[in-house]
Amino acid sequence: MKRVLYLAAALLLSVFALNSCVKDNLYQGKCSIESVNYAPKFVNEGDAVTVTAFITYIGGGISADLVYSAGGGAEVTVPMTGAATGGDFVGTIPAQPYDCPVEFKVVAKNNDGYTTESKGKYTVGDVPQDYTKLRLNELNGNDKFIEIYNAGDQKIKLQGVYIQKDEGLNWTGDNRVLDPGAYLLLYSEDVIATDHPDWDPALVFNSGLSAKKNVRIQLFDPSGNSIDDFNILKHPGSKVSGSYGRNSDGKWYIQSATPGAANTNGTESVESWF
Repeated sequence: MKRVLYLAAALLLSVFALNSCVKDNLYQGKCSIESVNYAPKFVNEGDAVTVTAFITYIGGGISADLVYSAGGGAEVTVPMTGAATGGDFVGTIPAQPYDCPVEFKVVAKNNDGYTTESKGKYTVGDVPQDYTKLRLNELNGNDKFIEIYNAGDQKIKLQGVYIQKDEGLNWTGDNRVLDPGAYLLLYSEDVIATDHPDWDPALVFNSGLSAKKNVRIQLFDPSGNSIDDFNILKHPGSKVSGSYGRNSDGKWYIQSATPGAANTNGTESVESWF
């Protein structure tokens, strides 16, 4: 009989201990950050970013901070708004300059003293690029330059954009950005030492350019899609005195050289040679 009583007491103690453990696990622990989203999804210069986190904790007493660092700088803490019982918590990261990397984390706390985090990041201006707005705008075989123009209304990253001359690679873009309506001027390696010794090496293409024979210059996006293609199949044979350039109608003419600036309309159509 005593053995039965001992077993019953031991069983009751085990059940009590088990219930105590379940209660502790159930009511004390970290918050659950079920989702973190930011908007707008594609962040442009001038956009403040709203970060929303869905946070729960069965014991309540929830608070949250949005901690962010812009461009590798010091962390900044912004209290997030939300109900202590749980749900959506919202905080705002102010607008940052173009191409600025931003890292952020949501730090959730509760009255039981537990903290949990969830991280995210974005880069300002890191949006789908419309490379079709890039144009070969002026080609000069005398002064040996190629000019690219951004005909769109959005900035375009040139990372991975490349040029081929006569189907051979001769220039690849770095991480610079071309503003809407802006020109990018590239000089041939043939004239850098004598005419442009201080020119940015990243803006030098690695072959010459002719003003008196057939030439093909192709512009490609980073995925290898053709953006623009200048191809003289039947050059008249005489040396062109100026540039090949686009008139205001978008067609190619012989023009006065205007490197890095708006073209001057010409009268002799290059396309009539094709």
